[in-house]
Amino acid sequence: MDDADVADMWVMNPDTGSFELRAPGSAAGAGAATGATGADVPGAARPRGRAGDAEGRRPSAVAAASGRDDDSRTRRGERADAAPAGRAGARNGTSGKGRGDAANRPKSKVKKRLKWIAISVVGLLVVLAGSAYGYLKYLDSKITTTARNAGSEGVPKAEEDEFGRKPLNIVLIGNDSRKGLGKQYGAAEHTEGLADVTILMHVSADRSNATLVSIPRDTMVQIPKCVVDGKTYPPSKGPQSFNESLTNGGPPCTVSTVDRMLGVQVDHYIMIDFTGVKKMTDAVDGVDMCISEPINDPVLPNQGGGTDLKLDAGNQNLSGETALKFLRARHAFGDGSDLARIKAQKAFLMSLTRKLKSSASLTNVEGMFRIANIAVESLTVDNGLGGVNKLISLGNQLKKVPEKRMAFTTLPIEEYPPMAKSKVQPKQPEANNLMAMLRTDTPLTKDDKPAAEQPPPAATTPEPPKIDPATVKVDVRNGSGVSKRANEITADLVGRKFVAVSAGNARDGKTHATSTITYPKGRLDAAKALAAATGLADGALIESTSTTVTRFELLIGKDYPATAPPNTATAPTDPPKNIDLETADKNVCAPKKSR
Repeated sequence: MDDADVADMWVMNPDTGSFELRAPGSAAGAGAATGATGADVPGAARPRGRAGDAEGRRPSAVAAASGRDDDSRTRRGERADAAPAGRAGARNGTSGKGRGDAANRPKSKVKKRLKWIAISVVGLLVVLAGSAYGYLKYLDSKITTTARNAGSEGVPKAEEDEFGRKPLNIVLIGNDSRKGLGKQYGAAEHTEGLADVTILMHVSADRSNATLVSIPRDTMVQIPKCVVDGKTYPPSKGPQSFNESLTNGGPPCTVSTVDRMLGVQVDHYIMIDFTGVKKMTDAVDGVDMCISEPINDPVLPNQGGGTDLKLDAGNQNLSGETALKFLRARHAFGDGSDLARIKAQKAFLMSLTRKLKSSASLTNVEGMFRIANIAVESLTVDNGLGGVNKLISLGNQLKKVPEKRMAFTTLPIEEYPPMAKSKVQPKQPEANNLMAMLRTDTPLTKDDKPAAEQPPPAATTPEPPKIDPATVKVDVRNGSGVSKRANEITADLVGRKFVAVSAGNARDGKTHATSTITYPKGRLDAAKALAAATGLADGALIESTSTTVTRFELLIGKDYPATAPPNTATAPTDPPKNIDLETADKNVCAPKKSR
């Protein structure tokens, strides 16, 4: 005991996990290399520490540590795996096994390797996450954005449904700008371009259906005052071609024009140009189209028009330059008008919709980022869509709409009398009724619910009486406070075949808040027809008390719409009759050329 270190007498029992006091001369524990025996300490297990010499003597801790004990050195040489006794051994966690235990070395190396692998993986994830974030920021920086509209005061926003969901109204614009393309496409280089193709896309609040309405470019409408980047563009003096709205400061003015046609504010817009069409169709590996007959659309340098499009009959995959030619061609389809071209464009969009929804290579992450990379260079969008994540989110919402519930149609139109061969105007009340269905989130397609689950049909908007507008003589009086407003409305009425006798200021010279129509006794039906043409409700009608009054008087108040607004009566539940309506699940061929 004189040479013993008291600390070395405490040894951990591997069976109980507790430290126990052992005398230096006690026998080695089970599994000890020596068979020496000694007096056991009562209540203590056999030690598994360093073995004593043959006589049971134990070298001092100092001697053992300094290596002065030859026998200790010999024993260490013979048993390199012997563990240090007492708390030193316990601290090493060997429980009687030596420091050089071969079984412990691999475990230590494995732990170290796992540790470094984990660190490397975490580091790699951080690098990848940072790279992805940086790439998204890079793509975002390449997107061209503007304000959503150019001022839509007085036009309400879309209402939420009973569950707090809102429908989406998006204007899709095809810009025919040749900027940077020279005369490659048969016309002088434009700076701003025109809204050559415009589609109003309405997506229902529950995302169960969608309606896409093509607005013919030559539709005569009232273009409102537009304010873009601090510059004010005055309203058009009378009806003007819809596609010219893009020249009044760009897409925001086109959106404001649609706002007034629809009667609620549009949520977003997306505009694409010629180069974008080529790149986007290449990005989706082309669009499969049914060509009903061979197409040959030669360029006509002396007559204007022609795209040099040549296609065989049958199924064709259109991409790049060929796809652009197909979408621009007019003389290759129907009667060669813009309306015939719209039918071909709708067939193309329906096929593109099916491909985007069914192709796994386009809907997975890699495919969506490939398209996004092209899109940011090809699209101009409003600020609300100014980010790749926002565009992908919009795409995911549109994917929810079944193809059979995605309807494609055209705004009902008729000839514009002053320019019957080249211009059209919205046909009433069909155009207003169609817009009313979109405004009230009424689908043009029917779902698959049993009839018992369908809500009761609402009353349809009654059509105005059939009155020959040439029998309606109107005096137009301006009480709106807007200069030359009477002249604008007079021109519109003449275009609708009414007889506008005179135009001037209000008789009392004052500004009036509301618009009215004063009509001769017994001419209520004619007054309703005039109200429908001007977008005024029946509440604006006032019967004259004089029996000598033979003409109608339209008083323009501050509430008079910039263009004929949608009908404010209960929206119809069925699309207008004779409307050109198709759904995306149908494989529609390009229209044949009229003979």
